[in-house]
Amino acid sequence: SGILNGMLKMNFFDFINHYRIEEFKQKCKDPKNNNITLIALAFDCGFNSKATFNRVFKKNVGCTPSEYFAKVSVS
Repeated sequence: SGILNGMLKMNFFDFINHYRIEEFKQKCKDPKNNNITLIALAFDCGFNSKATFNRVFKKNVGCTPSEYFAKVSVS
């Protein structure tokens, strides 16, 4: 925890959530996940709450999960 705070300037939860968000973003780009809901993907990545997932995602990525999915699923 001290190393994360000192070296990366983020706390443990921010560190874990960063990797959860990155995993979610990868799953969104995989066509085999197109029939799975966004919240199911979020739960699969380790989030336990829809509200927490939406808040953390928007804070880290700058858009909502559905906006992100719409961008990456079109391209």
